[in-house]
Amino acid sequence: MRAATYPIKKDPPSLDIVDINIPVPGEGEALVKLLYTGVNPIDYWIAGGRYPINPPNRIVGSEGVGIVVDVGDDVKGLRPGDKVAIYPWIYCGECGYCRAGMENLCDEGGIVGGVIDGCYAEYIRLPIKNLVKIGGGELVNYAVSGVSILTAYHAIRRIPIEEVDKALVYGASGNVGMFIIQYLSRMGIEVAGVSRKNWILEYGADHRVEIEDLEEFISRWGRPDLVVNPLGGDVFRESTYLVRKRGYIVTFGGLLSMKLPLDVAPIYRREIHVIGSTGGTYNEFKNVVKHISKGYLRARVWKVFELDEAEKAIRSLFSKERDGKILIRNNGLNQSTV
Repeated sequence: MRAATYPIKKDPPSLDIVDINIPVPGEGEALVKLLYTGVNPIDYWIAGGRYPINPPNRIVGSEGVGIVVDVGDDVKGLRPGDKVAIYPWIYCGECGYCRAGMENLCDEGGIVGGVIDGCYAEYIRLPIKNLVKIGGGELVNYAVSGVSILTAYHAIRRIPIEEVDKALVYGASGNVGMFIIQYLSRMGIEVAGVSRKNWILEYGADHRVEIEDLEEFISRWGRPDLVVNPLGGDVFRESTYLVRKRGYIVTFGGLLSMKLPLDVAPIYRREIHVIGSTGGTYNEFKNVVKHISKGYLRARVWKVFELDEAEKAIRSLFSKERDGKILIRNNGLNQSTV
């Protein structure tokens, strides 16, 4: 099979298209022929060296959708021909976090494309506990369910949402932000999206504000109950001054910078809740798949690259021209719906 691997870690990532053997599923595993893969910053950071996981020559890519083509021994509930979405967290099922249903925090686990080979390939072998059968709808929405949508859903569930009437979302047109605003809108929350893209108003945002105009906007709109900030750096510090007293800030990344030049005074003086969020649980992922099948969510897709163009795809993540999700079409198939 063809796969995109990185020979060394460097920024920007360098990916080689190689021919390797199709993996054989073992006990409790399935082989999936991938149709579409979502391209995410974590792929870039793994191959680019920002994250100290994953040796060179491994296949990156943490979310995707495909068709089961083979199963190993002792597999029940899945068979060849089933279409599946990928839950991206490898988990042991035995540690305290797993037993509590928090597989994303597994002591022994990690992410697909990090601790095991990922989705930038024609096929992937995975434990069946990482696969969820999908219903109707657009395949591209399932392709981005494991990272983009699941991250959004879990982050919102980390907040006591009944205390939120207004939410400010940084990166509202980003890979995760576009789904944050859709979920919040469905919950009846007034959403202001920080973005230069007008299309966020069609995806659930009630207001669009550019970052340069944020202070003036807040003076008119009022302080939000919730600030969603995946950017880090100086922008995160700014959030501590914008949110209301006893309000909530949730973060799931540091797209601009992982380091925070933070003044703790507004946090303790105004009793702000700062909440971290990573990935999502297996049960949350099953809910995400249901949401997609019911038509609750839709991805805005900017470009679809072929597998042979994987390097171009991953390097386009931080392009100023990018205007939505980037996908890889793994096997050259044009199938769009389940």
